[in-house]
Amino acid sequence: MPAVRCAECQTELPAGPGRGRPRRYCSRRCQARAYRRRREHGPTATSRLVPETPPPTGGDPRERLVRLAVELADAAGLDAVSMRVLADRAGLPAHAVYRHVRNRAELLSAMAEHVTVRRPGDPPLPRDPRGRLERLAWQEWAMYRRHPWLLAILATDQPPTGPAVLTMVDRVVAAFTDAGYDPAAAFRAYLVFSGYLQGMALLIRRDPTDPAYRAWWSATRDRLARTGRTSGRPWLAAAGDTRPDRDLDAWFRFGLGRLLDGLLPPPRAGSPRYGRAAGRDD
Repeated sequence: MPAVRCAECQTELPAGPGRGRPRRYCSRRCQARAYRRRREHGPTATSRLVPETPPPTGGDPRERLVRLAVELADAAGLDAVSMRVLADRAGLPAHAVYRHVRNRAELLSAMAEHVTVRRPGDPPLPRDPRGRLERLAWQEWAMYRRHPWLLAILATDQPPTGPAVLTMVDRVVAAFTDAGYDPAAAFRAYLVFSGYLQGMALLIRRDPTDPAYRAWWSATRDRLARTGRTSGRPWLAAAGDTRPDRDLDAWFRFGLGRLLDGLLPPPRAGSPRYGRAAGRDD
């Protein structure tokens, strides 16, 4: 008899009592996720199925589990990653997974470390502060492009503080310090810089060809035109001719250049350090 699987995450369900309505979900979490999808996209919306990912082999067991979690998140989003699904995909009992990763929070932190760590062979950063900040911005942007789920882990008031994540911050703060900011102002400049990157990353869609999104945008554009709300708003017409999957990198480049123009004004002869000039209010 074929195994019965959760309609949302595809985890194998235990055998039911054989009477009453068949069980469809492995947990209330999956049931709620499916309900939200139907509410937002209609009754025909399909579940975000977790693909059959072969269990990783070789190397450290914890690293193998983290690698598998990253693959699951890349394929189906962060909601698809749970300790139960991870155990199922790794072919392990749940208690064995908890021996290597204590809980989901620790797993998410380890996933962030895995994708942000510097790899051997990464090219050296430019020496000048602006060139360095541009390179760092595009590197982080590329990470959000490859792993859209990473934003939900990093853009919080309690982000992970593993060595790789802290190194990301170190490099940006060091660039602002080399540009003339004092340490406190360099950190404030980092917050502005990071806020722009993460704000733009909110526009990244896991699947830019999602028909539900395209249908929403087309219906919204038609409704605005029909109700006269495009009158006097030429920017709405321009927005209607853009597509995030095609134009997002150009939007990012446009904003990044202007952000750095403001954060790194041309130095003037005899001017004080940024931290004592524009970097502080006192």
